[in-house]
Amino acid sequence: MTCLAWALLLVILAGGCGPAEHGPIVVFCSPDSARLRQAIQGLKKALGPASLEVVCVPEFGEQGPEELRRLRQQKPRLLMVFGAPALMWTAPVEKRIPIVFALVAYPYFTGAAYDPEKPGDHQENIAGIASPPPLRAALEHGVPLLGPGAWGMLYDPDDGVAVELKEGFLKEAPALGVWPLTEASTDAAGDRRGLESLLARRARVIYLPPAPSASRYAEGLLEMGRKGEVLVLSSHPEASRQGAVLWVALDYERLGEEAGALAQRILRGEKPARIPIMESSPLRIKVDETLLRRWSGYPPGK
Repeated sequence: MTCLAWALLLVILAGGCGPAEHGPIVVFCSPDSARLRQAIQGLKKALGPASLEVVCVPEFGEQGPEELRRLRQQKPRLLMVFGAPALMWTAPVEKRIPIVFALVAYPYFTGAAYDPEKPGDHQENIAGIASPPPLRAALEHGVPLLGPGAWGMLYDPDDGVAVELKEGFLKEAPALGVWPLTEASTDAAGDRRGLESLLARRARVIYLPPAPSASRYAEGLLEMGRKGEVLVLSSHPEASRQGAVLWVALDYERLGEEAGALAQRILRGEKPARIPIMESSPLRIKVDETLLRRWSGYPPGK
């Protein structure tokens, strides 16, 4: 084979592995949730009339890798990856198609990025937004409003997100004048015992974290808040806000808009390798003034 033929073959093979210039924009996401749908709404707002194919898969099982193989065969010009499970499937196998990730708290265990101290050190075809949960922000907004003292948190030791938030709670709270109390539970019966134990230990405030397992006991805790049994500070984005005196949660629609803005940069020709991993945790904050007045005892007789 001549040198020219070899060169043509290499060009064909290289083009066959990479993105197509006019290929689709694909959103590969896991797991499906209300927060994910909010982020996709923001993404569509940012990208305007661009056509998106959105594929959401369960967090566990074979459907995720199988769908990813199918999507890669389409040679999308851009692959949007929402959620840590989706990024863990994608980063190890896709090295050419440009990728933008979002809705990932800590991307450094996924293979997409390597060192939080070096945000420019990441896989060359990947750019993205790390969004740590708003624990620190919740404490900083909560202490001036609800006061210091004993605060409690219930966590599931089988839920990695909950464990990380528990460790952060124990680390961050004392600097703000909060004495952190925790209880562990893995089922509904244990949840009830754990909440009762926190109250018996004189927890003035109970923090509802944005962990998947917290959905299991969220309504019971919020009902305690509605009844005036305990002050509730919630960061859970999908649980009802009724019963929480203060709600401090991530704004997932805004995160979707930010991911869309990053995608636009890449679609205009900017290389992902030159874009450092960004960190953003936009907030939504709501105060239940009726509950707050009830707890403050003002006006008298209320």
